[in-house]
Amino acid sequence: MKPALSINGLANARDLGGLERVDGTTTPDRIFIRAERLDEVSASGWEALLAYGVRTVIDLRRPDESSGEVPSPLAHVRVDLDGDDVGFWAPYEADGRWGTPLYYLAHLQELPHRLAEVLTAMASADDGAILFHCSAGWDRTGLVAAVLLRALDVTSDAAVRDYMGSFANAERMALLHRRSFEVEERHQILGRFGHTPDSAFRDMYENLRIDDWFTEAGLDHETRTAITTWRGAVPRT
Repeated sequence: MKPALSINGLANARDLGGLERVDGTTTPDRIFIRAERLDEVSASGWEALLAYGVRTVIDLRRPDESSGEVPSPLAHVRVDLDGDDVGFWAPYEADGRWGTPLYYLAHLQELPHRLAEVLTAMASADDGAILFHCSAGWDRTGLVAAVLLRALDVTSDAAVRDYMGSFANAERMALLHRRSFEVEERHQILGRFGHTPDSAFRDMYENLRIDDWFTEAGLDHETRTAITTWRGAVPRT
């Protein structure tokens, strides 16, 4: 598992680079960085993110969650990945699956336009690394990360290790953000559905047919190419 990035004000930030792909190569660094909310990032933290190459921040939260701004010269893009689709969310909120990978595939199937908007924003962003985040950097961020990793054929083991990083960082997050991230509750909910965090993410990831989803979601050629090459950092296959 890759260590968290050392950014003052973040406890669950990590670069998606350095993860093993099926072909034996690894994903490139400084293209996509995942994180939690940015409200605690200090001036030195923003300087470190800029020095790391981040030029665009994408906030995946709902409008009523949005908080804080980012300093120039960073571009700040807000894309509501959840949406207000009550008919979709009601059963997942009722049984707790909304905070687990157990909703990911259904979200991709039933609300494809939500993620398509995120990927389009990533494809059209200015040069430089993209940091994407939600509140905890756990599941909305985890869904986007899963699709990005699948697009580069990252191995299941490596993708699971990345996902499990949020569990490893939960205590640090709780201290920094002064709130619980319900680790035990997540384990209990997954257990009721016959899963561990590892198995739930792995099952989702291995059943994510990314090429089929690109087609079903109607992604244009430019966006699809940008995502499957990580914005030109990886040669097309």
